Amino acid sequence: MNVRYRSYNPEGAYFTLIDPRGVKRRNPLLKAIDSFVDEHVPVEPFSERVNNEMDGAPAVHPRMMLKILFYSYAKGVYSSREMEDRMRWDPNYIYLSANQRVDHSTICNFILKYGEEIKRVFSRLVYVMAKMGYVSMDFMAVDGTKIKADVGKRFTGDVEEFKEKRRRIEKKIEKILHHTVDEGTKDESPKNKKLDALKREKEKIQAFLAEVEKGDETARGKVSLTDRDACMVKDKDSKYMGYNCQIAVDEGAHAIVGADVFNVASDRGLLQPMIEAVKSQTSDDLSQTRIGFDAGYFSSENIRYCHQQKLDVYLPEGRGESGVKERKEGVIGSRDCQLGIDGDIRRLTCPGGQVMETMEAKRDRGNYFYRFHPKMGDCRGCRLRARCYQRANTQKGFSVKKEYFDNLLLRERMTEKLSRAEGKRRMTERSCLIEHVFGEIKEAFQFRRFLYRGIERVKVIWELVCIGYNLRKLARLAYG
Repeated sequence: MNVRYRSYNPEGAYFTLIDPRGVKRRNPLLKAIDSFVDEHVPVEPFSERVNNEMDGAPAVHPRMMLKILFYSYAKGVYSSREMEDRMRWDPNYIYLSANQRVDHSTICNFILKYGEEIKRVFSRLVYVMAKMGYVSMDFMAVDGTKIKADVGKRFTGDVEEFKEKRRRIEKKIEKILHHTVDEGTKDESPKNKKLDALKREKEKIQAFLAEVEKGDETARGKVSLTDRDACMVKDKDSKYMGYNCQIAVDEGAHAIVGADVFNVASDRGLLQPMIEAVKSQTSDDLSQTRIGFDAGYFSSENIRYCHQQKLDVYLPEGRGESGVKERKEGVIGSRDCQLGIDGDIRRLTCPGGQVMETMEAKRDRGNYFYRFHPKMGDCRGCRLRARCYQRANTQKGFSVKKEYFDNLLLRERMTEKLSRAEGKRRMTERSCLIEHVFGEIKEAFQFRRFLYRGIERVKVIWELVCIGYNLRKLARLAYG
């Protein structure tokens, strides 16, 4: 049977041709990155920090490094080693690097050295997208997500757990030393190498415990000795060491217009820092921007801050934010009373109609409360006395947190604002606007863990992730 096949020899020499125009034409993302970096990113801020002698090796061009980083983070490639590998065979990387080879160490050092410059590129990208009409700053949503830190369980725990780990390490060291003496093991043995590693672990734990004994409050609670900036966060049903990564998303093209990273688990204290971050990254005073938050950002201080800054915000009151203590079911408490403010006077009217007043707040367990005590004589004939006084001959009292009472009017205005049709629409729009962004970052592009340690480095990486997201948006809108 006469059968003919094409010549096939995998061991032959290869010569691959890359057509730059063809590569850009087939890849809108690459075209968007190439155009943005060449046209809108100045080289001078990077050049000012380069210090190489005339007879030394030339520096890697910052535009090439930025294009490689932006393309990698936009495609979900976060490992510097994988970036290095792709420069050998991927036509897109070969084009962006102009067929230059850069090792993973150079990529890491570039990120660490030019962190501030990369952050400014993020602001520049937001500005360019606004000029192109993709960012309106009419309404934006702010929210955060938890991302794991680059830590392991071995050096994570609280004070008691580290004391127990130190005790176990000491037992292992003692066992190895005892075995070495009995057997006459030489220094180059594997057991002695393990001994050195155990001693280093003990020194690391011992240094942490010494900080605790000196009264270092930052060393309290659950910490990681690998990354001391990371904090314990809760995401759904799991707890781990990580960071709270915040973004602000504009309603225009759903672009990220503000980003920052914090090492606190709660969003409650992050409203003001995020407002300031968006202002600095967009050069906008936000006076004409409506901003949507979820209930995790709610507090009286935040309501007051937004009022003082004349910001148009939508900030719902969360559970446990009523400012009054919990009560048993069926028992009359502060929640059932009417509150009122008359100058410096704080007034509480109970369901039975008795009016109580006070002007001074008293401290209780770190917080200040206004205390209201009804007259027992007026309570004897009250029809609600059985629900109010659970025990005979006791002094009834109502407590309302000072923070809540002093901002009562602002809270009532916010509640009324959110109850209107516009408020309900904006809160629905808020969740639709921002949740899919986190879904794209964490699910579609699998960014679930930082590969760098320390909050300053983590901030740069999060900015790169947000730049990658915005560049994907820009590619679809302008170059798709």
